[in-house]
Amino acid sequence: MFFEKIQNVDSEKIAILADGKSITFGDILTISKKRAVFFENKKECFLLCHTSELENLFNFFAIIAVGGRAIFGGKNLSEEQKNSISVIHNATILDFIPESEKDIRAFCSVSKSDYFLGVLSSGSTGQSKLIWKDYQSWFSAFPHQSKIFGITEQDRVFVLDALAYSANLNTLLHTLWQGATVILGKLVEASLWPKIFNNQGVTSAFLVPSHIRLLSANEHFGNIKLKSLVSAGEKLDVKLAQLVLGSIPNILLTEYYGAAELGHVSYAQNQDIVDHPTSVGKAFSEVEIVIKEDKIYVESPYVSPEYRSIRTVFDFGFLDVNGHLCVFGRQGRMFNRRGLNIFAEEIEQAAILHPFVKEAVLVANTHKSYILELIVVVKQEISKSQLQDFLLKKITKDKLPNKIIFSLDLPRNDAGKVDFKVMSKKPVDEENLVG
Repeated sequence: MFFEKIQNVDSEKIAILADGKSITFGDILTISKKRAVFFENKKECFLLCHTSELENLFNFFAIIAVGGRAIFGGKNLSEEQKNSISVIHNATILDFIPESEKDIRAFCSVSKSDYFLGVLSSGSTGQSKLIWKDYQSWFSAFPHQSKIFGITEQDRVFVLDALAYSANLNTLLHTLWQGATVILGKLVEASLWPKIFNNQGVTSAFLVPSHIRLLSANEHFGNIKLKSLVSAGEKLDVKLAQLVLGSIPNILLTEYYGAAELGHVSYAQNQDIVDHPTSVGKAFSEVEIVIKEDKIYVESPYVSPEYRSIRTVFDFGFLDVNGHLCVFGRQGRMFNRRGLNIFAEEIEQAAILHPFVKEAVLVANTHKSYILELIVVVKQEISKSQLQDFLLKKITKDKLPNKIIFSLDLPRNDAGKVDFKVMSKKPVDEENLVG
């Protein structure tokens, strides 16, 4: 499915630009075949955790070349994390480069139902779990991704090198499957992204909202020339969407909602994102969305094998009269106060609508779970009482957070998502707003 496609691409065409190296499609085939010798006839699963993400990627290609399975742990795992994951999931640690003078004769033939990738996902709970993907759950979405995201073999797609985040790895594999070129970027070089985009002729990018916000804050943001920008991982707020649409002419801006367990669920594009700020769009191709007892269930070929009988990650939401999906949040981010269910995303989206608010996250107090704290990052000074008055215009009084806490930033993990484990440990001592 993967090698069958890229074998048909011009072997001299650049496939990946990363770490100052230019890797052709021919290089991928050659390196994969040589390293694959090490993995032939080995039945175990391997944990990819080399300090170079490029080497993790080559090892991954070699493993799937012989029909093997890999868990993409990534370059940032500590020794303790490596050992823990290895023991819990019975995986062999692979933090070296397999060397071989010979190569395999042919790539292994695989079926749609074969497992090939283990995704470590923390979701919104902060508790790590392993989700296995088979070829169907990923590769069957690729033709639709090409059409919806506007990606062709002529594109040069920018994605960050945090490949343990499944959406980044998905973007990379889809780009190569399409026969296009991947520009593998680094978060530490965020200030240089506009220059990199222009110098490397980047035409498309995948970035989570926090990274789009970093890019848009750059003084050269208006000079970049993108035809497609795709976002996922967290809700893309309407102000950021308007900034992108107003700064980059003729761009196709796509926000999609999904999960490692379910794959792509829904998507919205351009003005639809602005016109429906609380929605995450309509169903992705070949996806049927069903709401049962306020929970979102999906039927689609992209659902991970172990979730096909479950069909949900217990996100709460509803479909409006036009078929737009509105997501309240996951079960772990629903709080009950005096018998009232309060959804974090509803409060956060209300706060973000304030012109001075940059980001907002609702959490429960570590010691008193019924005390809800709204942590806010602002771009211009505002008082707590002003923000409280604004919220009262958007939500009912009984949903108001007990505390508003101003912060310089929000802790984030390698994927750019809010790190709830870190937030829950932050000491706070702020005045109550609601009794």
